[in-house]
Amino acid sequence: MQFSRLKLDTAATYHVMSRVVDKQYIIKDLEKRYLRGLLSRLAVFTGCEVRTYAILDNHFHILLHVPELIVLSDNEVKRRAKVLYGDKKYYLMADQWKEWQESGQAERVAKQLDKFRVRMYDLSQFMKTFKQCFSIYYNSNHERRGTLWEERFKSVLVEESESAQLVVAAYIDLNPVRARLVKDPKDYHWSGYGEAVGATKLCGSYAADSKRRICDLFVGSEVDEKQALMQYRELLYAQGGCRHDDLTGQLIKPGFSRDKVDQVLDTGGRLPMIEALHCKVRYFSDGVVIGGKAFVEKVLNERPDMFTEKRRSRGAKEMKFGLWEGLCAARELRVRVLSSA
Repeated sequence: MQFSRLKLDTAATYHVMSRVVDKQYIIKDLEKRYLRGLLSRLAVFTGCEVRTYAILDNHFHILLHVPELIVLSDNEVKRRAKVLYGDKKYYLMADQWKEWQESGQAERVAKQLDKFRVRMYDLSQFMKTFKQCFSIYYNSNHERRGTLWEERFKSVLVEESESAQLVVAAYIDLNPVRARLVKDPKDYHWSGYGEAVGATKLCGSYAADSKRRICDLFVGSEVDEKQALMQYRELLYAQGGCRHDDLTGQLIKPGFSRDKVDQVLDTGGRLPMIEALHCKVRYFSDGVVIGGKAFVEKVLNERPDMFTEKRRSRGAKEMKFGLWEGLCAARELRVRVLSSA
């Protein structure tokens, strides 16, 4: 069953994801570099905050915070447009605006600036611009035509709480580990965590912003940058998986194997959260809302347009198969909830 898009009128954070059509592995390093730059520019333009992200070869994940709408001056709208479109395209627009002003058509300038405003502080507009810009970029560089993405993007509303924000962010930053692209999430350059701590020129000026955004995940807590990075790394990597010496193959840290994960799930057991985060978890893509019981039920009750009376009466559903420390989802999932990656 496909749910309607759930968006709040107030400030909110969403886990959004989208996949390339036919699951083709076409997003190489050059494309990933473009997408990361586009994320940064689009965040400035829209006023939204990318708290973390992971760009893989055929899909991406973003933890996106959408603040409440702010009324912007014309000069601020123009500044943001310049960041998104670059100097060359912006100055072409600026010349057109000047021409309209001088010919007594100021309303045309106002109308175009208002069109920019509509695209700010909005989840759907952020994703539309992000996916369209990349499609144009990719198709023009590969002599390709047609759609690039599978269907519409998926989104899950995430509570503004430390527990929910950290768990979903960790799930995103562990994507390249689950995909077996790296053994340590810090070694993947095209993710929020890898960007924050990766000792590589690829991360460049993005690293400082990524470190600050990791601090923002600790909602309501006063942690400095060093504390935040240490605590977040414990969540990401102090996990129960087996570790072997890269050269000799000798076991240096015993832990759970994929067979053990499957065995626990088959018998209806529950994995420690750190182990569960190293599995594929459908709640993060299909749970609709993730957070504490009170938060999920508040959203259920406030959105009768999305949830039936029967569904609302059943309340928030505790996330299963993992020790999720009380996190719940709006949607009860029964099939393929967790699977070994």
